[in-house]
Amino acid sequence: MSSGFAPIRPIEPGPPPASAPGTVPAGAMTPWQVGDLIPPPAPSGRRWASLLGPGILLAGSSVGAGEWLFGPAVTAQFGGTFLWLATVSILVQVFYNLEVMRYTLYCGEPIFIGFFRTPPGPRIWTLCYLTLFIAHIWPFMASNAAVPLAAAVLGHLPGDGQLTLAGMTWSEGQIVKALGYIVFIGTLVPLVFGGTVYTVLERVMTVKIVLLLSFLVLVTAIMASAVDAREILSGFFRFGSVAVRADVVLAGPHFSWSEREGDAITTVQGTLVDGSPLVTSFRIRQGAVDHRYGAGTTLPPQDEQRRARILERAMALCRPDGFLVRTGDASRSLAVQGTIGPDRSWRPDVIAIETGDGTQRYHRLEDVPAPYAERVRELVANQGFERFNLVRYWLRHGRLPELDWALIAAFAAIAGAGGFSNALFSNYARDKGWGMGAQTGAIPSAIGGRTIGLSHTGIVFPINAVNRERWRGWFRHILRDQVYLWMTCSFIGLALPCMLSLEFVRNAPIAENRVAAMTADGIAARFPAYAPFLWSITLLCGFLALAPNSVMTGDLIARIWTDLVWTGSAVTRRLREDQVKSVYYGILAAFAVWGLIALTLFNPLQIAKIGAVLGNVALGFSAFHTLYVNSTLLPRELRPNLLMRAGLVACGVFFLTITATVCLGS
Repeated sequence: MSSGFAPIRPIEPGPPPASAPGTVPAGAMTPWQVGDLIPPPAPSGRRWASLLGPGILLAGSSVGAGEWLFGPAVTAQFGGTFLWLATVSILVQVFYNLEVMRYTLYCGEPIFIGFFRTPPGPRIWTLCYLTLFIAHIWPFMASNAAVPLAAAVLGHLPGDGQLTLAGMTWSEGQIVKALGYIVFIGTLVPLVFGGTVYTVLERVMTVKIVLLLSFLVLVTAIMASAVDAREILSGFFRFGSVAVRADVVLAGPHFSWSEREGDAITTVQGTLVDGSPLVTSFRIRQGAVDHRYGAGTTLPPQDEQRRARILERAMALCRPDGFLVRTGDASRSLAVQGTIGPDRSWRPDVIAIETGDGTQRYHRLEDVPAPYAERVRELVANQGFERFNLVRYWLRHGRLPELDWALIAAFAAIAGAGGFSNALFSNYARDKGWGMGAQTGAIPSAIGGRTIGLSHTGIVFPINAVNRERWRGWFRHILRDQVYLWMTCSFIGLALPCMLSLEFVRNAPIAENRVAAMTADGIAARFPAYAPFLWSITLLCGFLALAPNSVMTGDLIARIWTDLVWTGSAVTRRLREDQVKSVYYGILAAFAVWGLIALTLFNPLQIAKIGAVLGNVALGFSAFHTLYVNSTLLPRELRPNLLMRAGLVACGVFFLTITATVCLGS
């Protein structure tokens, strides 16, 4: 299929084109060569493929962790309350993406080479970005993709059970871990074949996004309620809102019970499985000490007794068709108990208000006095939580609400691309042959890419009337790529799965090794007559959402550091242009070894949260660095205007603020 672009430059050693001799100073590294800017493709109905580029590739990456990891983890607990963070996140990322591609259009280099060209030079920036890259060395996509795969093998969500295979007894947790190894190594294989690594990735992500979005559109159109759709869509515009869950929320089979014992706050969360409680989270907070235990964890005897006492109280009130929500403090509390209707709405039967004067009970909402009536309405409508304005909450309480801010920050980070994944727009624009990327080449695959090479340094174009017009055409082209493809797919790819999580796993507790398959479990339970089919197809889509992103993670690590070594190292500059693959696959092999170690030592959801939160720091910092690069290294005529500069500043401020919020809320 023709892409509508000029072919990537073949390996032709020799001087730059005679029409534009010489070099251009380029900061702290090798000067740029000079070449010609090719014309941008003219979009048309018959050449629709010319619009496909980094936007579709990174959109495929974006539609992944949000649905089967952080979507259920946040939306199921708080509805659409925090989706406004996704709105801000995606919008400011558009500015970042455009600016890193601006650099590549001019010189054919990835933005990371531009970072290293600025003072104080490559050595200092190497240490800096090696530190920031800690956010991306965790293979959490592979570990979480293993969960729906394990669920398909076991026939149920992984839990505390055991299975005998090949004469050996395996715990279900060990099966998940073993499949994680297989998925991780398996997802690196596609990077070995094809003409260029970019071509392989574009094909994989295009197939993924077509299949996955088709499934999501079909399922949400048939199964999602109008109420849930309005909740999610309005959440994108509910700027500044936060949510606080009640101390006790029992909703059908799901339970979350928090109570104070002396100076300690103990919380038990879980769900009923075949009538028996499965505790997925147990937490004890006492001053600065915070102990958290996951499913299947062996507890100290005194903590085991404490958990048993609270679990007994929760089980005495937990009903498959009922709910109980309770919130308050030592001086006053509010409790609402009732039934869950066929449409899953809550219908209160008893409303109890306890104060120092005693307990008052009401059976109709109309009889509840103000100001309690409004709180009851909100707790019932939201099914277990209350909304507040963030600023007003801070002014009233002098602190942030007690939430899992790391999870919420990860949710904001995963909306769009996140972390240094956004920088790949620059690398992929080069490998796609956009702008001056057509002159510099691409990273070839290990098998099938021997005729392609990569220049050791960038190539820029002279500023004249013809090139200025072509430049404007190229910038319009990347604007279409971002707005029509990437931004649109990012919003749709987040909204649809959030509707599913709200519809099928509302109030379900989030467990470290179950979240990736919870949507499948919820859909199958709702429609028992079609449970086997719905279970299988949803698990397949969950796997499809996560596994290809593991391919992107491996490429991210190998690609960015290959570009840096290829341009900045005197040793690699002596290699032929087609030998860049040896550097790329050497780094990829090192990442594969580390990935297996990380999968052994850490649990899936925890490393996902760590990686996403640290990625906020990386993206925020590099936004300011991108602004400096494009404002100093590019010719004045090509530098970002005031709007683009403001967008980059907003990007940096937003993601660094999110990280600071995690620290303040801890």
